Order: sequence, then structure tokens, then C-alpha cells
Amino acid sequence: MDPFESLAPLVEAATVRIQDPPRGYADGESTTGPRGSGFFVAPNWVLTCAHVALGGGPAEGGGREVGLIFGDMTSPALGLVEWAEPMEHRGEGRWPAPDLALVRLVDPIPHECVWLTERTARVFTSKEVAFFGCVAPDGEAGRIAHLSGRCTIRGEMGGDGQLKLGPEDEVPRGVSGGPLVDLERGEVIGVLKARRTGRDGGLATSVLQLRRLPRPAGPVAAEADDTYQRVMHAHDRHHAARHRDDHAADATWTDAQSDLRATGERALSPGERVELLGLLAELPPPTSSASLDRLVTEVLHRSYKEPLPAPRGWRDGLGRLYDPGQGQDELEVVLRYAVLAATADRPHPARPGTEEALLAWAHRTAAGAPDLSRWFRTTLRQEANARLRARDRLPDFGRERVVAAGAAIVPPPQVPAGGGAGFAPEAVPAPVDGVPAPRGPAAEDEPYVLLELTPHGWERGKYDWRVCAPGPGGELVSVDEDFRAVGPADPPGRLRAALTEAFRRADRPERPVRLQAALPYSLLGLPVETWRLGPGLPPIGELRPVVVRCTDPVPEAEDSEELFALRLRRWDRVHQGPMRSEVLDCAHEEPRPLPEPAALIGRDQSTVPVLCRTPASGGEPAALHRVMASGYNVILWRREPPARPAECAGFHGGVQRTVALADRAGRLPAALWRLRARAAEDAAETSWSHGLALLYADPGHPLPGADDPLEAP
Repeated sequence: MDPFESLAPLVEAATVRIQDPPRGYADGESTTGPRGSGFFVAPNWVLTCAHVALGGGPAEGGGREVGLIFGDMTSPALGLVEWAEPMEHRGEGRWPAPDLALVRLVDPIPHECVWLTERTARVFTSKEVAFFGCVAPDGEAGRIAHLSGRCTIRGEMGGDGQLKLGPEDEVPRGVSGGPLVDLERGEVIGVLKARRTGRDGGLATSVLQLRRLPRPAGPVAAEADDTYQRVMHAHDRHHAARHRDDHAADATWTDAQSDLRATGERALSPGERVELLGLLAELPPPTSSASLDRLVTEVLHRSYKEPLPAPRGWRDGLGRLYDPGQGQDELEVVLRYAVLAATADRPHPARPGTEEALLAWAHRTAAGAPDLSRWFRTTLRQEANARLRARDRLPDFGRERVVAAGAAIVPPPQVPAGGGAGFAPEAVPAPVDGVPAPRGPAAEDEPYVLLELTPHGWERGKYDWRVCAPGPGGELVSVDEDFRAVGPADPPGRLRAALTEAFRRADRPERPVRLQAALPYSLLGLPVETWRLGPGLPPIGELRPVVVRCTDPVPEAEDSEELFALRLRRWDRVHQGPMRSEVLDCAHEEPRPLPEPAALIGRDQSTVPVLCRTPASGGEPAALHRVMASGYNVILWRREPPARPAECAGFHGGVQRTVALADRAGRLPAALWRLRARAAEDAAETSWSHGLALLYADPGHPLPGADDPLEAP
């Protein structure tokens, strides 16, 4: 039987027409014709294109009304655009990626939902796929007609989830926003974005781009706090309930998938898979993408390295386990993953019985699999018990917080002495100028996102860039890179997307990952901390720690063995603490020459040098380079602010207090983050910190490519 015959009715039952909203609730009339198509992905949630949902204009007030027609309706129901990316497009031509939107049905009406793929893949399949959409029949504006066709996926366009569709069939006007279905596996893998023009095929956006949904800005105390988890969990619960309903006469997605050869080759049958996904959907989500990656890496023995949006939910992690390779048994991998998910840390407590139900499913499935050894079943049960015992001994279990990636992050409050997962049990230092003093593990031991900028000496105004994210073992993995970009004062969209993805992968509960900008000396004045990753978002430096590192010391500053040994001793000393600051180039409100090289090298090893002056205010042009060449790898200086204060005493005193109360160099990156966040609120007590920058470069760990190999995706 052709899979299209069994899948088409299921897809069409969940496909909707999107148009302008009804004029009023009484008559249900719409002002204009249709804008495009969409489809239900969860009860009351429609996925479509941003350009369809927004009708060519921006969303206003956090939402925008649309009209939805589906089933046998003759008048539109009201929907609200809850999320769109982008929120507007004022230029000509095609909307930029991902061009997706989620619309919430205001008044629930019974409907079906499609099956969204849980697999993590770039192109999914090279075989035939089907597309669907809704249009208005001629002369029948209040009704809908379903349209469909077949084509193939020819590859990607760019690195942001856009799929190139072959020209085997015409993609008619009005189906933008409709679903793209993998006929081999019976699942929706994309959203139609653009129709074919001339001999070219169309475009679709991978449904994996839904992972770009913003993370919540505050603590995740309930499922509703995270829209991505809310929608995906509702999707999996819906299909699990439809599968369990023995009284329904209509076929389900599980029924249709059971007839497909590709799903029959999996370790789990479609029924077992939907049951597992339904159980996973009852759990609170992973605490972060990084924690999920560590868990999957523990099962697969390899980390996530694709440039796609990183997995965020339990279903995403499951989708990485198919075809595990390396001699691993797929069923063993899936069952162990279920046990690890059932016993993982939580952003908020699980409802009573949900963990036990998932563990019972894993043990029951293992016992019913004739090819699994008794040794594996015993080990699976022992691992579950050991993880539960270890987890229950952790302090404050179940009260972790999830940090937003790319959203406004309020600096976390002080943590009581002796408490808090991931915090050292020591007394909390007093606030500095109204800013809570940093605490926690030293920054040199923390993972970080690396941004490398390399200008072209032979091509003015062009540069190369690369963004790397930490893997589960701390190794740096390339997220994306580009060559001959224009700038670098204003980062291009691709660079902003790469940074957003790297932060999404690496942020942990209450601990936004640090950004290390590796810059040549000529660009150390570039205020990377002021970059914004999206419209309306605060600068990066207000959301997370940002430090810089110099990539090109001049040849005459190459270290001798003695100077390198001094660097290591200084680094260790300032990280052991206490440390003290010393302003080198300013005294009594006047610039002064830097000390001679011998005097700089001979300073006490607990010294953190501070530079107050820029060349425009009487400082030496190469002052920072001279200090670096004297064996210092932790240096504070201020760039030329837009409106430089007339006096320096506030700057000197503020830096001295910050360094003294941070006590150890590992706390300085977080101290500057908090200062920037407070200064953005126009806090008078932190105004002295405008333009403050931190060079922070571990001499014992050179940049990737210098000595250590960099893992490529």
C-alpha cells in the first residue's frame, strides 16, 4: 500500500487555513481572503510560517490575532500568534529563516494533530516526501479545499534549517505554512516556506528549528514556563492518549506507522515508541541542553556536534539514539536512556508516580525482549537504584533553575552559606557597589563559548570568525564559522545565530556560560559585550560574563622560559587569592607613564594591573601590550566610553573594591557581568564601570589550533 494513502487523511485532518481574524465573535466573518496554511502540532497549537501568521506585518503587544478554518468549519476561529521568528520583515523578498510561528487556538475545538519527528537530522531523507496545504475553493470563501503533492528533498540551503525541495510537483499558492511529510517513516519533518519559481523547487524549514523557541527568563517552576516543552509534551501526550483509546474507530498515526517498513526495523514498535514518548512527556524537562547532552553522551559515548539547534527535550534526546552504531544495540541504548531520564535532576519536582511509571516501562520492556541478556536487565535495575540513591543525597534536589539563552537574565541573588547545587559551601561576600559579589567555581574551571575573530591584513574591512561550544568533556566543538565577513563592529546574522546556538548548548541552571572573545591586539578595543543577538534583547555583557584574550603577541614579546614560568605563577597566585589591584597609568587625576619593564615584571604576583587611560585621554598607545608582555594574563582596563567621566577617582575606587571583594581572579568575569547588568539600570553606584574590560587568558591552556586540536562537527 502506498504510504500516501494512509497518511494523507491524518495530515489533512490536522491542516488548517490561516486568514485574517474574524471581525467579531458573533458573526465570525473574516475581512479578507486566506494568507496561507498551517497545521496542528498539539491540542490548540498550530505551526505555520511567520510570514503567514503575521500577514506581512509585525506582531504587536506580544500577540496578533488570526483566523483559523479547519475540518468542516464555515467560519474562522480565533487564534493568537504566541511566537514568531522573525517578528517582522520590512525588506523585500523572502522572509529570513527560520520563518516559523506558533498560533494558539483561543477557544478549544476538537481536532487532530500531526506526528512531529523526534529525530535529530539535517535533511532526514532523500526519498519522496509529500506536502499539504489548504486553499479556498473558487467562490467559496468560507470553506477550504485540501491540496497535496509530492517531491524530494535535494539538500540544504544555508545552515539554518532550510530544505531545498525538488521541482517534481508544483507547489501552489496558499500552501505556505503547510506540513512536509516523510513518507518513508510517517512523520512531519518540515514546514513549507516558499513555492517554486520557474524551474526551481520550493523551500521548507525543518521542524527542528522549533528548538529556537526562547527559553524562559526566570526559574522553570512548571511546564507552562517553557513554551517549547509545553507544546512538545502536549504533542506526545495527545498521541499516547490516541494510541491507548481502544474505542476510537478512526486510524491513528501509530496505526499508519505500523504499516511502514522503516518503522518496523526499529528497536521499538510504533506503539512502544509512542508509549515511551508519552511517559517522557510527563517528566519535567532536562535542566539544560548541556545536561541533556551529557546524559545522551553517557549512553552513546559521543556528544552532539551538529550545527542544528541543540536538543532541548527528552523526545529530542530519544531521537538521537536511533542507529547508535559502534556495535551498540539500539534497544539497550533506548532502555538505558529511559532509566537515566527517569532518575535525572529536575528544574522542578516531578509529579508523584511519573518517574516510577517510566522505570516500570523500561524494566517491563527489557524483561519482554528475548534478545536482551539477564546481565543487562540486572545492570539496568542496579543503575536505576544507584542513581536514585545518589540523587536523593544531593542538597536542594528538584529546585534548580534554568537560565534563559538569548533572553534577559537577571543576575542571580546571593546564595545562603552552605547551600545551592553547584555552589561552593562558603560564606557569601558582601555586595560591591550594590552588586552581589560573585561566587561559585573559579572561572578557569568553567566551560566557555569561544568567539574567534581574525581580520584580513590584506583586505581592509574583512574578517573571519568562528564560534565554538564546549562538549560534555570540556572539549571545544565548532558550531559555525565564516570567512570574509564585513565588519566586525556589527555582527552579521549568521554570527549572531551561531552565538545564540552556542549559548543554548552550554548554559546551565543559574549559570550562563562565559563568552571568551579571542581577538588580535588591534581589536582588543572592540566592545563585544555590547553586541545584541536579536531585536529587543539586552547586550551580551548584561546577560553573561564576557572576557577577552589576545591572539597575536608581537614577536619581541615572545616568552622566555623564565617569563612563561612567571606567567604560570602569577595565574596561580591571583586564583588562589587574595589579590590586589594597582592602577599603573594614572595618579591624582593625571596620566602617568607606565613603570619600566623590569619594574612591571617585578611586581608582587598577587597584583592585577589596571589601566585607566586610553590614548585619547593621555595613555600610552601600547600600554596594554606592554603589560601583557610583562607576564600578566589577568588585566583590567577601560575602553574609551562614549562620554568619558571628567574624574578618575570613582573608577580607581570602584575597581579596587571589585577586585578586593572578588578576592580571587576566577570570580572577576562574573563580577564584571553583574556590574554591567547594574550599570544598564542606570545605577549611580556602578556608573564608574562603563567601558571596563577584562583580559582573562589561562597561559596553561592555549587557544584551540595553537597546540590542541579542535574537534570539527
